[in-house]
Amino acid sequence: MASSNSCPIPPQKASLLARYTCAGISCAVFAAWFQWAFVNEPHQTAKLAVSDIHSYHTPLFLTVGYLISLPLLKFVVQRYLSTVDVKGLMKESMILYNISQVVLNGWMVWRFLDAVIYKNHPFIGDIYTTNCGTTYAIWIHYCDKYLEFFDTYFMVLRGRMDQVSFLHVYHHVTIAWAWWAALYLFPGGDSYFGALLNSGIHVLMYSYYLLALLKIPCPWKRFLTQAQLIQFTTVLIYSFFCVQMWPKREFRHLTSIFIQIWEMSSLFVLFTLFYKRSYKGKAMKDSSMTNATTAGEDDQCQEAVKAAVHGAAQVVESATKDAGRASSRVANSMEKQASKVVKRQQIW
Repeated sequence: MASSNSCPIPPQKASLLARYTCAGISCAVFAAWFQWAFVNEPHQTAKLAVSDIHSYHTPLFLTVGYLISLPLLKFVVQRYLSTVDVKGLMKESMILYNISQVVLNGWMVWRFLDAVIYKNHPFIGDIYTTNCGTTYAIWIHYCDKYLEFFDTYFMVLRGRMDQVSFLHVYHHVTIAWAWWAALYLFPGGDSYFGALLNSGIHVLMYSYYLLALLKIPCPWKRFLTQAQLIQFTTVLIYSFFCVQMWPKREFRHLTSIFIQIWEMSSLFVLFTLFYKRSYKGKAMKDSSMTNATTAGEDDQCQEAVKAAVHGAAQVVESATKDAGRASSRVANSMEKQASKVVKRQQIW
């Protein structure tokens, strides 16, 4: 005989007071980050110009703490929050977070463009320029990498551990170290370019997530994944060109560029492998996504992530096929030319 206790207990709907209390706590966390990151600009720029950034202990403590916190947070969610509607509880906090990221990354894009267009910061081929505002914007960009840990925390709190992939965690940990190294080794000149493109992508990405949470159609949805792939490729091309154009370069500059190239290349490779592994069983995935529609409106953000991943898989697959066709045409053309040459030799 089936027991009535075998039926799952529906989660308790979060009250308005609880939701806004959670949003208030989020505001306090964001305010603390703001106080840490937005220090006096002239003083901070002067420190960074001489590589007087905080030691490696800071990224070490924060990234290790991030890795340790994920299984602990998962345990807390499963043990104590299994009967709570965490998705509803976190909705205002997630909306606030996404709005904050759109504004913050938009501000960084403006600072970088203002420096290049109006303050004579060289577009490429420069090593030492730090007095045009880009160095301070890079510092904020670096600090934002720790604020972006909330991407993962929101996933775990909402019970979406399937989204916390190796690629996701690898990206958040390594990108923090990459930008710390950039500020320590190469705080000026061409180091701004990667931060500019990444900030622009994040404006589009967090706007997309915000609109998805609010169930508003996103006009640039289908272009987002292509923009991310273009970002990786453009930064790699820029890195190769700027090294060739530097009049003088030291080992620290080359090390910083190598770290950037490694980060972009590894992300592109992991991106591609993740897509192939995740979407080779497209029909099965589509079925599971259909069955998951009852998860509620807050899952719109994660459905947006899945849609972006699927779109990127199609882009990578299409590019691979196009490259194969192009190589086949070149090979056929070469064979025809060789055949003509042989026939001419036989006639003579």
